[in-house]
Amino acid sequence: MKTRTIAAAIVTMGLMAAGTTGCGTDVTDKAASAAVAAALAEASQQASKPGSADITTTVSGPKTGGRTVRTTGLYSWGNGRGISMQNEMPAADVKMEKFVADGTVTVRLVDAVYYYNIDPVPEGPFKGKTWVRIDASAILGEAGASAMKSGDGDPMAGLKTLTYAKNASKVGTETLRGKKTTHYRATVPTDRMGAAGDAYTGMGMTGDLVTDVWLDDKGTPSRLSQSVGGTDLSIDFLSFGGSRTVEAPPAADTVDFTDQVKKKPAGTA
Repeated sequence: MKTRTIAAAIVTMGLMAAGTTGCGTDVTDKAASAAVAAALAEASQQASKPGSADITTTVSGPKTGGRTVRTTGLYSWGNGRGISMQNEMPAADVKMEKFVADGTVTVRLVDAVYYYNIDPVPEGPFKGKTWVRIDASAILGEAGASAMKSGDGDPMAGLKTLTYAKNASKVGTETLRGKKTTHYRATVPTDRMGAAGDAYTGMGMTGDLVTDVWLDDKGTPSRLSQSVGGTDLSIDFLSFGGSRTVEAPPAADTVDFTDQVKKKPAGTA
């Protein structure tokens, strides 16, 4: 298997992790109004409570080869293991059709390691293997991968940064999936985002990060949308629940592609 065949899948999951990583930033512009700051801080607090969420995502831009990649699955946090995920995506979106007969790729993120499910390798040194393993550091860099392991990793951790962003504002009210929401927008330069900025840089993405968040009448996030380096990521939170565990596949079933990915230039796969 060549690493280019899973490039879009790698970028998609890398962006999802970077977009929800706590920033630990020293941004001091403080241009956000008190009302916007209060709303975003409350959203971060509300989102940290449940422990998991059922989500759908879309990612598009140069890093996905101009394709729109769609995923559906589980995002989990708050169990002392940092961020974990299990998502499914159409194989055609990430050019992995020849590796999965059913047309769907399952991806897990556990303890800062990505696992991509494939049909059993038919022959060669990896015969029978059904999972490709790639350490997050190969995608997000060491600092970005470390940030994924630290803290509870709630999906709105980055909102703590947005309370100090430049150009933070209330955009207006919108209806999402039948619920009234309030739409906020803020911009933060990636070079002032600490570990999360390191994660974007590790994927070759720099400049301003524009974040839009939609909060329902309880202050809970309904959608998080981010744009950086020409790539757009959107996460819809369909429902929140208690902390759920995503387990790593058995080591005997995996083949490690971390070194192959690390050999690629920054921002490629």
